[in-house]
Amino acid sequence: MRLAIIVLGFVLGILAGAGLLLLNPLAFMGGLSPLPADIAPAKAYRWDAYRGIGTGVADLVGFGAPDRKVALKAPALAHVRIGIIVLPAGEGTPAALAVKVSTLSGENSLWRARLGTDDTWSILWPGEGSAFAASYSNFWTLVRDTFFATARGGGRDLLAPQYAVSAPPPVDDPTGVTGASGRYAGFTGEIRDFFYPGDPNPDWALAIKMNPPPVSTR
Repeated sequence: MRLAIIVLGFVLGILAGAGLLLLNPLAFMGGLSPLPADIAPAKAYRWDAYRGIGTGVADLVGFGAPDRKVALKAPALAHVRIGIIVLPAGEGTPAALAVKVSTLSGENSLWRARLGTDDTWSILWPGEGSAFAASYSNFWTLVRDTFFATARGGGRDLLAPQYAVSAPPPVDDPTGVTGASGRYAGFTGEIRDFFYPGDPNPDWALAIKMNPPPVSTR
């Protein structure tokens, strides 16, 4: 009986501590809000075929146990996730092929409401050109909502249908389209990533806006 009380107290203490941390007013004031979502139509994609870390809380804080089926074996890649993604296009237009590489951000902190990844994108449109982009994803809001939804016994049914995880980078790193080739040479732009926790097909979407360089008068 005494052991059961100790175990129960330990579990309740963990839950209370997690709740206080997630309700930390400093986190609400200092957290990174998502970037505006309406920059361009979003293209749905799945990210099933990947290697490296997952996107659970333990993975994002660097304590997750690696899944041997998909883990990258090199120690230097212990906190990296990489995958090849197909981005569907309109009817009669070839799909774009993208490689997304995500690494745990060195700025991650539960206290500061930062649970994110630094993402790099390399996107190829067959016969047209390619673009290289960088972004920062912050999963804090999703993690917070998941905790309280689980505590209320509702699971994913109580989560928002969509989370715009792209957020301003916590350091002054460049984000957006940082390079392009082919017909997109000289283009710049923005990029956004979305997550749909309750929809397994698709479960992600990407929006990218490409701006052509200024027209020369010469």
